[in-house]
Amino acid sequence: MPTKTSPARLRKAGVLEAFFHVRSKLGVDNCVVVAAKYENNTARVLDKPTLFAAIQEVINENPVLAARLTERGPNGTTCDPVWVRLPSLDLNHIVSFLDADSSDLESLLAQEFTRPFELEVDSPLWRVTVLTDGTILYTHEHSMGDGQSGLAFHLSVLSALERLPETVSHSGEVVIPDVPLRPALEDAMPISAPVSKLFKEVNQAINPFAARKRNAIWTGNPVGKAYKRGVNIRVIRLSSEETASLLQLCRKNGATLTGALYALITHIIAQELYAGPDPKGKFNSVVMFVPISLRPHASAPPTAICNYVSYYQDVYPLPAASRASRHSYPSPDCFAWKSAASFSATLKREAPKAPAAIGVMKALIGSRENYSLGLLGKKREATVEISNLGAAKPVQPPAGSATANAMWTIPEAVFAQADSTTGAAFKFNVVGAPAGGLGISVTCGLDAVDEEFAEKCIDAFAEGLKALAAYKEEAIMTSAL
Repeated sequence: MPTKTSPARLRKAGVLEAFFHVRSKLGVDNCVVVAAKYENNTARVLDKPTLFAAIQEVINENPVLAARLTERGPNGTTCDPVWVRLPSLDLNHIVSFLDADSSDLESLLAQEFTRPFELEVDSPLWRVTVLTDGTILYTHEHSMGDGQSGLAFHLSVLSALERLPETVSHSGEVVIPDVPLRPALEDAMPISAPVSKLFKEVNQAINPFAARKRNAIWTGNPVGKAYKRGVNIRVIRLSSEETASLLQLCRKNGATLTGALYALITHIIAQELYAGPDPKGKFNSVVMFVPISLRPHASAPPTAICNYVSYYQDVYPLPAASRASRHSYPSPDCFAWKSAASFSATLKREAPKAPAAIGVMKALIGSRENYSLGLLGKKREATVEISNLGAAKPVQPPAGSATANAMWTIPEAVFAQADSTTGAAFKFNVVGAPAGGLGISVTCGLDAVDEEFAEKCIDAFAEGLKALAAYKEEAIMTSAL
């Protein structure tokens, strides 16, 4: 029987879980935050007992919320990271009710990235902050879940709220479920990488021509010599009407939202480099990084909290810049839809190959710690990360059930992540709220990009996105998220 000094061991950490765990130990701001605003059409208040009861239901479905990672073996020896069950869990210590509303969301999100989780104690790898206007910030360690997991938490809470009776009571003491965790990524799907892909990765790392080519790639400022926390963050929202208009436009032009964002962002970076730090055109390309969900490969539901994600990364040329342009952002009537559609098609083509990228990572990264430390003091590896969680779709209750007519909804949602020291210079984090609106946070490490340059790029992005959403053109209504 497990004792106080020997908690119940659940399973070994998977390749991604262990990777993010080691990075957190080194001081990387690894957490993911998804904020969602909850509203009730009967004016019911989201009080503490109601929220606690809903979270209990989410824990029942996702037992990883009642677990933590440890490298301490049963006899006090050091071992590879393993998941162990927490001896107890009190929501009164995990859920905070703050006297602030979502008008302070940018600063509250930034603060989350300066609050590392305690990894050596019996506490969970997640926390919740509740604001006075019904906005809930859910923050979790990346070792526990991917970006989709933050959305999964809110969708699960939303579903649980619909099922709860009108009067509930909950002290905060959680009944910890005695059920197994979801399998690690490599146990849920094949991730082996072809020899040809391994050879390509090794060749790119040692080819001197590739090293020379890197000098023409703009990736922001070089990585600092030590890990530090802190990001600048901007939140941009589109209404459900603006979002619908933008998605119509994307679909009509054969592009996804991610493809359109790529075309918009690269145009702005090219213009701002030309107008500022690079008038002679030394830089002609950027590195794009796009996370790709592997949940379809594992048949994981949208409410699962897990680390089932991979990525696509490659070098892309910057479009030609011009001093004749009135704005840094492109005019909607001459938007680079061909480029947007091409990037969208590439992501669709590369998605089935995404599991192999984790296979490459597992095969080539011998020491997770040495790899993470080896990034310090070097050229940044990515310029732009576009992480699109897609459109959140509420869990549908059975037809004819008492909850078939939803009383709770989420009109607004925002997703944010950091990795401020070694991550991409700009991170565009995208999520569609269940009610139809769009939330985008743009995060930049404090030293990743010069502040004035970053502000100009983000201002232009916000203006360009709004202009694109307001552009009127005949289109067929459909979702392109």
